[in-house]
Amino acid sequence: MGKRGPERQPLTPIQKFAAFRLVYRNGATMQDIAEEAQVSRMTLWKWQQREDFAKHYEQEYRNMVQRLRSRGRRRVR
Repeated sequence: MGKRGPERQPLTPIQKFAAFRLVYRNGATMQDIAEEAQVSRMTLWKWQQREDFAKHYEQEYRNMVQRLRSRGRRRVR
């Protein structure tokens, strides 16, 4: 069986920004982040359903955790 539909384009800078902001919310709501990205909340939600967007979000999250851990280690020493 072949693929269904056209091949997906790589994430745009706006989509990468949205993933970054979802990780670093700092109290921002989904609506706030959608407005910052100049898209609707529904579009942001649809992006979150994409496998490539979810992977990018997870990578951003792992990067954040790693930075927090390294900061914690510096304070302990």
